[in-house]
Amino acid sequence: VFYLFYAPEDCPIRFNRKTGKVYIYDHFLLYFGSLKTFTRSPFRVKEITMKEFDWADIQGVMTSVSAPISGGGMVRTYRIECVVCEPNTTNVIDYFTFCIDSSLSYDEWMWVNSFMAFSDKNLDTEQMPDEYEWSVKINWSEELDKKSKASSLEEYQQIDAEYKKLGNK
Repeated sequence: VFYLFYAPEDCPIRFNRKTGKVYIYDHFLLYFGSLKTFTRSPFRVKEITMKEFDWADIQGVMTSVSAPISGGGMVRTYRIECVVCEPNTTNVIDYFTFCIDSSLSYDEWMWVNSFMAFSDKNLDTEQMPDEYEWSVKINWSEELDKKSKASSLEEYQQIDAEYKKLGNK
């Protein structure tokens, strides 16, 4: 019931190819599957975290899950998970789900790889306008919103320095 009413349909991800950064707006359900599910307030059942990563530290991993069906045969679902490693190592520090599909498809992952490697001389347009309606309200923090929309690494560094001066780091 908690998952049905409170889990988001989507966890938005912002990719900024100009700065080489990736921003994750992640949800997770608190207390799911524990006794606290019944003893805590039902109005605070999820927590939102916003994360920032360097694109160079992210690798895609495809996994699959199979389940038998009553009429015989199997149902298979594929997921592309992104693992975040410490810079220049293979030590995993975080991960997030990139996409889930019922067919063996990694078109989305290939598109993002192409987008992040693309030259601004070939394409410099906004991919998703701010007016786009998500099924859940997305409230990026002011800092990550500005950083994710930076048009150059220099602008990103200025924004980062501004927020470090304010004591947000």
